[in-house]
Amino acid sequence: MRKGSFMKSGIYRILDYVARLVILNVLVLIISFSLLLVFKDQYWPLIITALTFFPSLIAIFRVMKDYEDGNNPSVFKPFFKAFIKYYIKSIIFTIIIGIIAILLANSLSVFAKNYNQSVANVIGYYLTISLILAIGLVVVHIPLVIVNFDDLSIYQYFKLAMTMTFKDVILSFLAVVIVVVFVITSFVFPIVAGIGGISLPVYLITKLTYRRYSLLSDKHSSEE
Repeated sequence: MRKGSFMKSGIYRILDYVARLVILNVLVLIISFSLLLVFKDQYWPLIITALTFFPSLIAIFRVMKDYEDGNNPSVFKPFFKAFIKYYIKSIIFTIIIGIIAILLANSLSVFAKNYNQSVANVIGYYLTISLILAIGLVVVHIPLVIVNFDDLSIYQYFKLAMTMTFKDVILSFLAVVIVVVFVITSFVFPIVAGIGGISLPVYLITKLTYRRYSLLSDKHSSEE
């Protein structure tokens, strides 16, 4: 009776959730970053990271969504199932986002070097920064639209992510703040990165956006 009561208690559910977050975080670190730690002076592990990080991230979002839906899944099987299911879409988005990031970084660098030479460079500099911030808000929503809508094209995913971004800018901004805070914290305190630097912000963002995406997903399902 005592054992059964404990397993039904709030403390047990919290500990169970924390354990899931830690396991998911470790899975991503092993899959995407372990080779970087082993082969520190080589560049080829970066390719593995580029090919696995975004798919792993989306897999965590899927597991978190299923858990919030009340499906109470295990960790390993749902994670790898989602990893495989969304892999192609994830890589396409990785390439697109990577190209956009390179172009914006190059643009920012050019305008920064020539900042004092003309008003056009000053305007271009601040426009580029604004564009980077706007795209950052949109990127946060991409994993969410992918795991909530399985039947959209890449263009539709981008369009929906943009719609959700600017439909509630405050919510989008909070999601970005969560990401930035955990990225900075993980660099300052590496132990945070190892325990929950990836999975915990995913959990918080899922919690923050769950109701809005659930309503939109239900509406989309009813229209089909």
